Amino acid sequence: MAARIAAVKDQGKTSAAVRSRKARKARPVLSVVAGGTAAEPVADGAPTKTASAPPKHHRKPKRTLTPDNFLKTVVNVVASGRVLARAFIKPRTSAALREKVVLGVTSVNECRYCAWGHTHWAMAHGVSLDEVNRILGHQAAELAAKDPAEAAAILFAQHYAEHRDQFDPEAIDNLRKYYSDAQIDEIIAYVRAITLGNLTGNTVDAFLGRFRSHGHTSIFFEGAITAAVAPIFIAVMIVSKFDRRIGLDEMRLP
Repeated sequence: MAARIAAVKDQGKTSAAVRSRKARKARPVLSVVAGGTAAEPVADGAPTKTASAPPKHHRKPKRTLTPDNFLKTVVNVVASGRVLARAFIKPRTSAALREKVVLGVTSVNECRYCAWGHTHWAMAHGVSLDEVNRILGHQAAELAAKDPAEAAAILFAQHYAEHRDQFDPEAIDNLRKYYSDAQIDEIIAYVRAITLGNLTGNTVDAFLGRFRSHGHTSIFFEGAITAAVAPIFIAVMIVSKFDRRIGLDEMRLP
């Protein structure tokens, strides 16, 4: 009798184990989809859905020199040539203000070469790295609170770059509250000169970017511009590699 009872118990345990395995096999599998919610149950053995990858956001292409804007950009610099020459000998504005205006334009056009070079020159003329970052970060309110006159010049420069080399009459009127006509001419000359510099640097980057498959303008035009300014940019890149304060790779603007 005891042997029969033991046999029945063993049979019961075996049946329970089989039922448990069947239950686990039939249990629906829930997969997680993007957003953290559960998906519909799927049959065992069927492929489960996984979280979908977030969509890629492509950055807006930077402005470069093109056959359409090259002549106008160069003519603007030539038109301010006398003012630039005079500013080189006897400037009407401070070197610190000049660099802040230049960085204001660069913050819009996003030329990493110009950002790197003029950050160094600004710091050499007493501009703190924190203030440089504020200009590059478009923190206009803080700039205006610290120095309304400098903020007016920087905002004028940024507006010029944002509106594709168009002057805002109201911005010029605002400049006249703080600067003489000769100083305003000098600010405009700096804005025009760095615009050419920014677009040239971006054109070089676009040409180099073609080797990484994300160039966006004429390869022949880019190549010609790159060849013309190659010695300058090679020197900048070499110097930046040995600079331990601000490396060129760190000056990639958002």
